[in-house]
Amino acid sequence: MANTIVVASKNAGKIREIRQLLADFPLQVLSLDDLSDPPELTEPYPSFAQNAAEKAVTTARATGYVALADDSGLVVPALDGAPGTRSSRVAATDGERIKWLLDAMDQVPADKRNAYFVCIMVLADITGQILGTWRGRVDGTITTQPQGEAGFGYDPVFLYPPDSQTFAEMTPERKNQVSHRGQALKAFVQDLPDILSSITTNINSAPPAGE
Repeated sequence: MANTIVVASKNAGKIREIRQLLADFPLQVLSLDDLSDPPELTEPYPSFAQNAAEKAVTTARATGYVALADDSGLVVPALDGAPGTRSSRVAATDGERIKWLLDAMDQVPADKRNAYFVCIMVLADITGQILGTWRGRVDGTITTQPQGEAGFGYDPVFLYPPDSQTFAEMTPERKNQVSHRGQALKAFVQDLPDILSSITTNINSAPPAGE
């Protein structure tokens, strides 16, 4: 049976990207939605790294599985770093979050619309020990209106200048090559052979409760 890792998230788009990038490894990747009694997770800290560690440790201890958590978000210097760690909480839906961002940047000139995505990933074993931390960042600019139908979150308004496309206009494969989460996951994958034995030793390979 494949080793099991729980991704400490219910975000379908995020889970899909992580599963794609880990597809070549002997890992069963579960989300919190795959568990019958998932833990309630909070993001109480002002930094991405602290929030990722909190979610990974809480999930691993609560589920008995090795847990991979990320905290990621959009940082806009013209908005004093907002939305930052509150990227998913400024509004209830992706559409409303995009509207919030575009409204906030309505008077920001083109040469000041730079922004970047950050992703911090943390892996914790079932005792709560942190096995590693990985980081990714991608720079871009904020468009004045949504472009593209793919992706999730702020992807339709985040333009990646080298491709002259928003993340929502890219294929999933291309986005995974350049995105903040793709970078962090690639770093994780590079280290995975060295830590796989530790995962195997500590992992609880029993099926989730209720199955």
